[in-house]
Amino acid sequence: MTIPGGSIQYVSSGEGVMLECLISGLTSPPMSIYWEKGSKVMTVKERSGVSIETEKMAGVSRSSLYIGRTELSDTGNYSCVSDALTEAVLLVVTQDDEAQASLARSRVGS
Repeated sequence: MTIPGGSIQYVSSGEGVMLECLISGLTSPPMSIYWEKGSKVMTVKERSGVSIETEKMAGVSRSSLYIGRTELSDTGNYSCVSDALTEAVLLVVTQDDEAQASLARSRVGS
């Protein structure tokens, strides 16, 4: 199971983000693939602007979580969970442009 983009992803508040989970090497489709934020299952009813698309197939299956306009409250640990494999954890840090620029400056100075 992989999540393209790495284990930590940054996005500025107000921007859209897509988290994708890929499960490969399957001999049959998984029974379920879903997203959790913390320990709570994500649904499209969470708030407006959130959508989830899942393809369950033998070979490669995927699930994508779209957040159309991020808010600071979207910051957290997101997990892609499947009955076929263990979960992969992803931390999405939502920041405004000024905080992100400050983070970039601190990395250059390290």
